[in-house]
Amino acid sequence: MTEMTVEERESIKRRFHNKMIWTRFGTLVLGFWLLTSPSTFGYVHDNLRYSDWISGLLLLLFGFMSMKQKWSGWIWGGCLVGVWLQFAPLLFWAQEPVIYVNDTLIGVLAIAFCVLVPLRPPEFEIGPQIPRGWTYNPSAWPQRIPIIFFALVGWFIARYMASFQLHYIDYVWDPFFGLGTEKVITSMIAKDFPVPDAGLGALAYSLEAIMGAKGGVRRWHTMPWIVVVFGILVVPLGFTSIVLVMLQPIVVGAWCGLCLIIATCMLVMLALTVDEVVAVCQYLKSIKNEGKPFWRTFFLGSEYVADSVDPRTPAFSETPWKVIKGMFWGITVPWNLVVTALIGAWLLFANNLLGFTGVLASNTDVCGALIVVFSITSWAEVIRAFRFINIAIAIWFAVASFVLPGASELLIWHSVIVAAFVIVLSIFRGRVKEKYNNWNRFIF
Repeated sequence: MTEMTVEERESIKRRFHNKMIWTRFGTLVLGFWLLTSPSTFGYVHDNLRYSDWISGLLLLLFGFMSMKQKWSGWIWGGCLVGVWLQFAPLLFWAQEPVIYVNDTLIGVLAIAFCVLVPLRPPEFEIGPQIPRGWTYNPSAWPQRIPIIFFALVGWFIARYMASFQLHYIDYVWDPFFGLGTEKVITSMIAKDFPVPDAGLGALAYSLEAIMGAKGGVRRWHTMPWIVVVFGILVVPLGFTSIVLVMLQPIVVGAWCGLCLIIATCMLVMLALTVDEVVAVCQYLKSIKNEGKPFWRTFFLGSEYVADSVDPRTPAFSETPWKVIKGMFWGITVPWNLVVTALIGAWLLFANNLLGFTGVLASNTDVCGALIVVFSITSWAEVIRAFRFINIAIAIWFAVASFVLPGASELLIWHSVIVAAFVIVLSIFRGRVKEKYNNWNRFIF
């Protein structure tokens, strides 16, 4: 295939824009919907009517302006309006549940019309599917489906808890700890937030689901910025939220069962996301080393002139078993890291069983939570070296039993034995099945 001329590329862009013009009309419909919502749903006296009216006008503006191909970038204004619509009911503590439901759903649709709809013509979605030196495609749909699914689970649960914080419902169900969820989301820490913190979580999870669904199987080089933003939403923010959930017994004095379900979802998402982020970073580094335009590639993607199809990018037409296997490429579960995760979980419940009290009990909860997190995330082959963090945690856990007050001889022996097991088990890397180009030297 010969390289396209500028005229050919512009012609393809115009045809594609005309084909996708329905998304602009969809944005206009959302704008009219918001303009009529206060009178339709009966909140014409609520201050949020102004937010909906202004947001509706902006969606009409951005949808109309982006109908012209050279102004198509205006549609990104609709994306920002969508983010605002999800945040506004939290900022102003919407009095009516219909406002929260209406604004968040219209907000998600506004973002989806901008982000989910393809931004590049299919003719430009060419090039390799598997990164150079890799043995599978981290952007394949089977790799991303579990991430999208767990993000949606987190979104639904967080919206449910937010409805309690906004006083739309009088009771929140906890599958494990009775009133634990209610105690956590009504604690002084939760009340110190200017907005319902569960609602912020719902906003983040909705963005994660949308970003996870954006792009095709080559998005690691056709839209690197999407993967980077997606990685920021899932990895650092996800890790922080997981640790905060694990520390609830110390800070609040109760467990939140729904929060634990979300934390479990985030752990799985984190482990499944890091490989695609590594692939994008490798690709961008190669672009910089080759002297190609870095920021143009980062935002606009690659420009290959020939296509290729790789066997380890399973399509949905493949057998169900092959698709399921493709979901977990890049993940192996060494038995030793399963055991360290179980040891960490044991420490979370050891306080009541063994009599840890005071600061020693808090230290036990912190160490147990961190051991669980780093054991499970280390199942991802690209960050298998994270297991060594558990060695440092275990050393501190053993030392703490000698330097912190309240440790009996039994507790000291328990701490030393647990630490010894975690240290020994964390030494072994376990099986690594895939190849990751020059990243393999960091997998030890």
